[in-house]
Amino acid sequence: MVRETLLASVNGQDEKSADAGGTGHALMAELVALRAILLNVLFKLANGEKPTAEEMQRLIDRADADKLKKARERLAQAAEPEGQPGEKS
Repeated sequence: MVRETLLASVNGQDEKSADAGGTGHALMAELVALRAILLNVLFKLANGEKPTAEEMQRLIDRADADKLKKARERLAQAAEPEGQPGEKS
């Protein structure tokens, strides 16, 4: 169900076949935030450091603040046909 919701959203299907409540965008936003937190924590651990509670809270706050914007950007990129302007090489 989650995969179908995200694919329908990216493919621009109507609200009935996608999801009227915006669940796909919310889910993508949460995944983007989780990815940001996870990558930052893993990077720190790989360098032999342990994140403090304050650092973790800052990571969470920053990920939450950016998640909707970044999710929209990712969904827009996924919806662009190959070779369109704005595509990163």
